[in-house]
Amino acid sequence: METFESDDGHVFVRLDRGDLVLESIVEACEAHDVDAGVVVSGIATLSTLNIHYVDRTDLPEEQGDRNVDLELEGAWEVTNVNGIVADGEPHLHITAFDGERTVGGHLEDGCETNVLGEFTIRKVEGIDLERRPGDRNVSQLQRRADGGRSSR
Repeated sequence: METFESDDGHVFVRLDRGDLVLESIVEACEAHDVDAGVVVSGIATLSTLNIHYVDRTDLPEEQGDRNVDLELEGAWEVTNVNGIVADGEPHLHITAFDGERTVGGHLEDGCETNVLGEFTIRKVEGIDLERRPGDRNVSQLQRRADGGRSSR
């Protein structure tokens, strides 16, 4: 992985074969002090794709009862990754195609880069955000309760 930061607060992340996507984006956020931001673009090819998605409307309290986890091997062409960074933690969604099917969902740890990955993170200054459990134990984006940066 290699990262580059522009004068106006954009962080560019290059992933090489074998690099892990979400873990590398977290590392880039830490290295470039991204507390609040937006992942505005992301492309990649992956050999491992780990995602989850919600497949029901009744939303049981336990997340494990409402999520479908997919752990997929093969050659995956990523057409889009985007999401929000709050309190230094990215919440990202991904869309990918393997030549036969398209899948999408919440990006999970363990997605391994096959050939390359390129991501752009835009730092946002002047706002303190975090995620806290809300209705039905759904993690919700909110202003940070203490108004300052957490001690992650």
